[in-house]
Amino acid sequence: MILFVFEGGKAEPTVFDSIGKLFLPNEELCVVKCRHDLPTLYSNLRANGYDLFRSLPFEDNGVILPKDKRLDTLFSQVFLFFDYDFQNRIGTQKVNNILDEMLDFFDDETENGKLYINYPMIESLKYTKEIPDADYWKYVATRDECAKHLFKGKAERFAYAQAKAFRFIDLDKTDKETVKNNWESLKIQNVCKAHYLVSGCNTIPSEKSTINQKSIFEAQKDKYVNTDEMVSILNSFPIFLYDYLK
Repeated sequence: MILFVFEGGKAEPTVFDSIGKLFLPNEELCVVKCRHDLPTLYSNLRANGYDLFRSLPFEDNGVILPKDKRLDTLFSQVFLFFDYDFQNRIGTQKVNNILDEMLDFFDDETENGKLYINYPMIESLKYTKEIPDADYWKYVATRDECAKHLFKGKAERFAYAQAKAFRFIDLDKTDKETVKNNWESLKIQNVCKAHYLVSGCNTIPSEKSTINQKSIFEAQKDKYVNTDEMVSILNSFPIFLYDYLK
C-alpha cells in the first residue's frame, strides 16, 4: 500500500485524482488530508517523537487501519506534498529552518517518507499560459503576493482557459487522453524548470537525482528567497511523476 499525505483537503486531492487513476491504477493507495501546513506537521512530529503515523489524522480521514499491525509495516512507500508558504506568520527564516530539517528527514519514500514541496503553493500547477509554455521557466511569485493572499487569484487569472480550476487534469471535465498529454507537458516544463533552478539549464537533466527536493530548496533560497523575497514558481506533482515513473 502507498500512502499519500496532502496538506490541503480540496486542491491536492483534486490534482492527485487523475494521477492515481492514470498512472497508479494497479496500486493500493491510502490518502490522508492533513488540512494544516508544514510547520503544524513539524510541531506534531516533534510532539510524537518523529513518528509520522502517530502524527497523521487517519481517523479524521475515515481511514481504519488494522490494530494488530505496526503502521510502518503497512505502507511500502510514503509521499508527502506540502506548500512552501514562505509568507507564514512564523517568519520565512523559521519556515526555512523547518523545511531544511524536514527535507533531510523525509528523503526516502521507502523509509521515513519523501517530502515534495510546491512553490509557493499547489496553485502553481495551473500557472501556465498554454501547454507547453515556453516562458514557464521565467515565472516567479513574491512573498508579498502570498502574504496578501493574492497568489491563488493571480494563478487562476493567469491560467489559460482549460487550466482554470485545474480542468486540464480533471477526468470529469477533460477526456482521458488529453489529461494524460497535459500531465506529460506539465512534467516536462516543471522538470526542466527545476533543472534550470539547480544548474542554469532549462532542460531535462541527465540524472534524476540532480533535481532532488533538497537541491531545489537550496536553489530557491540562494537565487530568489534570500535575495529578492520571491520564489520561482514550481509544482511538485509533475516532478513526482518524473521521479516515480520509469
